[in-house]
Amino acid sequence: MKIVVFDLDGTLVDSFEDIACAANHALKTFGFSTHSTEAVKAQVGCGLKNLIRNLLPIPDHPLLPQVVDEVKHYYSRHPTDFSCLYPGALEVLEDLGRKDIIRAVLSNKADPLVQQIAANLNLASHLEAIVGHREGHPLKPDPASLLEILESFSLRPSDCLLVGDGRPDFELAEKSGVDFCAATYGIVPQSVWAELGVTRTIDRLPDLLTFLPERS
Repeated sequence: MKIVVFDLDGTLVDSFEDIACAANHALKTFGFSTHSTEAVKAQVGCGLKNLIRNLLPIPDHPLLPQVVDEVKHYYSRHPTDFSCLYPGALEVLEDLGRKDIIRAVLSNKADPLVQQIAANLNLASHLEAIVGHREGHPLKPDPASLLEILESFSLRPSDCLLVGDGRPDFELAEKSGVDFCAATYGIVPQSVWAELGVTRTIDRLPDLLTFLPERS
């Protein structure tokens, strides 16, 4: 194992309250009903446009673009009001660094926000690569961005472990041929991972260290 690539929301960072606040602010601004944090959380992982589409009363509402823009505007000013790292996140990253294992983040959240959140929560100094969604690039589970990260370090899919809490992460691992570890404390519960046949799971981040070897 030479590189571990983490999802951000629900894997390294508990950001769901901030996401819900931004979404509900925008929905309320345009006269729509708001949603609980848990309801918003269930839609996280497939990109902002898809999240808002699923929260609107009809999926392709004509106001969808304006609501999405308002979410972006609000969230860019309040990216980490309530967000925090999951317990043990920095310790796990530091341990990986001591083992000479490359550490990266790949998120479907807009890249500027990912960079800002990583900086605000002291993640940036513990990562060798931070990649969010960029215009013109496909979202996860398309493997393009993950393969780009691996190529930048001259690595192969067999060198990589992907850690995530959502179905897009699982599907990305399958499409790209990398090993996968499911974080059961995020969006998708243990029961669903079992149904999908995922056997490598963690209930908390430090559990990851129990089965990671030294870099090979």
